[in-house]
Amino acid sequence: MQQWPDINEPESVRLAVLWDHPFGITANMPKLKQVVSMGAGMDHINADNSIAPNVSRSRIVTQALQHNMVQYVLQYILYDHRHHASYLKQQTHQHWQVLEDAAMPVVGFLGLGKLGQYVANQCAALGFQTMAWTAQQQHPDHPCLHGKDGLRQICQNSRYLVVLLPLNDATEGVINRQTLSWCNPNTVLINVGRGGHVIEADLIQALDDGLIKQAILDVFNQEPLPANHHFWKHPKITVTPHSSARSDVTQTAEQIVNFYHQL
Repeated sequence: MQQWPDINEPESVRLAVLWDHPFGITANMPKLKQVVSMGAGMDHINADNSIAPNVSRSRIVTQALQHNMVQYVLQYILYDHRHHASYLKQQTHQHWQVLEDAAMPVVGFLGLGKLGQYVANQCAALGFQTMAWTAQQQHPDHPCLHGKDGLRQICQNSRYLVVLLPLNDATEGVINRQTLSWCNPNTVLINVGRGGHVIEADLIQALDDGLIKQAILDVFNQEPLPANHHFWKHPKITVTPHSSARSDVTQTAEQIVNFYHQL
């Protein structure tokens, strides 16, 4: 095993595990057959034009990562859906009122890859309605819509809007003034994709104008989030430090070994 920058025998490398790597570091690896992303995201690999087209590309999605992502998304959905903040407020005033509604809201997913499907499956298992915006993919359990019209329908119908897209030219800035205007005032945005999916100024304006209810943000254009960033103190934004889906070291190592043995 060799670890960058100490690659003493680049001609012997057949598999490279990458995360936020300097572009071009695999260019002098003539026997490279596969690159593997250390996480669910592939944008850092797809953006590296020095990786030859014939090199296969994979990602590590462990069971621990899937579980952690589901827990993260569901904790904020359930916090809102089961009126936790309102009940705490009622308690301080010794006020007894049931706020539950029999109707189950829609959880809309922007992106339905391996991780997105897993989260959507767990939401559906709890009785939530699900739908997704995808490029062309269809799914037997989660209705999928495509294109601009599909995106508008997802925004219009979702109480909880979960962003789990890859970041590319087609998805950068997908959360913007227009898409936010399609949402309803009780929408909760949960971005666990990439910071580049959100146009920050548009989100702030949408929250201030009451176009959506709240934003849960785990990913940002600059990480760590600068101390003077306006997200920190906005009353309708929850900031977490890219902690939604931490993986397990042992499970990650096992997947890497499996990838290598399959070469």
